[in-house]
Amino acid sequence: MSTVRCRCWARSTMSDAARWPRYPGEDELAFFHFAPDDPFIGPPPQGDVLSDPSDETAEGFLTALLPKGAAWGTPDNQALDPLSVLARFWRVIGSAFADAYRALFGVTLESTAVTLVNSLDDWEIEYGLPDPCLGPDQTIDARMRSLLLKIRSGGTITPADFIKLAADAGYAISIEEPTPFRMGGSAMGGTEALGGGYPSEYVWIVKVPGVSVDHFRMGVGRMGETPLGKLGLPDDLVCLFNALKPAWTTVIFSA
Repeated sequence: MSTVRCRCWARSTMSDAARWPRYPGEDELAFFHFAPDDPFIGPPPQGDVLSDPSDETAEGFLTALLPKGAAWGTPDNQALDPLSVLARFWRVIGSAFADAYRALFGVTLESTAVTLVNSLDDWEIEYGLPDPCLGPDQTIDARMRSLLLKIRSGGTITPADFIKLAADAGYAISIEEPTPFRMGGSAMGGTEALGGGYPSEYVWIVKVPGVSVDHFRMGVGRMGETPLGKLGLPDDLVCLFNALKPAWTTVIFSA
């Protein structure tokens, strides 16, 4: 039997040091939180004895329906001899029933993306996949991860949504929203942005820790062509933001 572990906590007055670590994108106003250790883990197994019955199990279901008595190999309510012709006959019939039960349970597995086995291609057609953000050559695991990301990306509009989505994709990021300068509330010489090519209230500064920075080098770079500094950002993360960010938002990546 498998076990699904999660971190959960209720909102209280305890200090941050005393509570569980925050999950990326956590809604701090929610009263109760569930955060799985692995965001891609599936639900608990829903199968039972009929999900994958053996031939002997199916035989038992069938022989239990037979009349009792000596003519049926069960005198005085004795159990049917498993080596008898009648028992072996129903074992063969039970094999077909076992296959049917397995097939029926398999249909239920295809109904959710986290349990599917054979219908990945159909799910990808429904959600416009494979994702071009991940390149043309993708493993089954990468395609499954891409499908789950696409399903969970519905309604992503806040920075917390994108922090959670990036965490599902394997990146620990933070998003800063600059505070614009406001008359009567901001101080001259303060940290609030005064202007620029786009309104700062529509800007997200996405900080991706650990990315490399390729600096301009004299004798190698070309003036007017080579940038003074270029971040080695993961292409799939950039593609994810460009595809799903709100249309009015300008995303600036930072190390």
